[in-house]
Amino acid sequence: MSLWRIRTAVEDRPGRLAGVVEAMAARGGNVVGLSIHADPVGVVDEFVVDVPGDHRGLLREVARHSVTGEVDAVPAQPREVGDDVTKALLLTARLRSSPNRLPEALGELLMADEARWTNLTRPEPEFPEEPETTLVVSVGPLRGVRLRRPDRPFTWTESARADALVRSVLPPAGPVRTDRTVTTGGGTGLQLRQACAEDADAIQRLHARCSPETTRGRYFSSLRRLAPGMLEVFCDPERGLTLLVGPSGGGEPIALAHLMYTLDPGVGEIAFLVEDAWQRQGVGTALARTLTAVAADWGLAEVRAETVTGNRGMQRIMRRMGAVIRPPRDGAVQARLPVAGAGPARSGGRLADLMTEPGAPGAA
Repeated sequence: MSLWRIRTAVEDRPGRLAGVVEAMAARGGNVVGLSIHADPVGVVDEFVVDVPGDHRGLLREVARHSVTGEVDAVPAQPREVGDDVTKALLLTARLRSSPNRLPEALGELLMADEARWTNLTRPEPEFPEEPETTLVVSVGPLRGVRLRRPDRPFTWTESARADALVRSVLPPAGPVRTDRTVTTGGGTGLQLRQACAEDADAIQRLHARCSPETTRGRYFSSLRRLAPGMLEVFCDPERGLTLLVGPSGGGEPIALAHLMYTLDPGVGEIAFLVEDAWQRQGVGTALARTLTAVAADWGLAEVRAETVTGNRGMQRIMRRMGAVIRPPRDGAVQARLPVAGAGPARSGGRLADLMTEPGAPGAA
């Protein structure tokens, strides 16, 4: 018997994961570990499997159940079998007393072959491997940790885990505030606050002022008035976050922004509705950045946005932020955006001083 760490992209539909596990069992494989990742190709499942004899037949069977037909497999060690949450907590505790060992901790967390400090103001030449096999984790505005793992590309979920570990040892900054003022790229001030049941009438008036084209871009159909059940969902914190957006000087709301939970691990869904008179003034971009920062604070690895193919504005905003835009399907477009590092810049504090101290693993 031998241990293998196996990754493959599985179609996100009921029964597909079970099919992969059954294929492994048919070849005598025993799954002893499983984690689900968000990744540019979609949902990626990582298995630690105890395989009898030659593993190649099992890999061919798994590839038949993969969306891409590809499988990444590397030998695993018994010490790698364990609870990822416990491992991350122990690494955090270790860093509290030795923050200069951050590269070593990140390398252990993501099982990287190389981890070292890097200067973000002077980009280093890329490693010769594919870009997906390197990951730069920001630690304050000037310094970061560069990770390299040529045998398996880093996923968006792993990037979020690394970002969370870094933030666990930085000075506390508290959660991203949702009741606050933000400024668009054009200098327009916007007042944001969490929507509540008492805002129902104002939300209905906002929808009534929007054109059919605008509401169709948000809801895939023209709505002049929201059903009571939808309003309840918007104001239910168990479903996610809805922000009511108005001019900083006060007055009627001019936009709604949503960050909703999904059943996909580490994935949130964002959407917003901007009144026609306020479109093309940077409101959507400001809201998208705010929602993504909140998603990073929630520990999400990815946010997704879906809209009609004709909503060029939403697609332009997401593409500008670095989203992967999937080809149109059934009249809809989906944008997928990694959120690691999207939170507000945080001071390195004492950690920044320790970065240059001698003895930091991987330091140049």
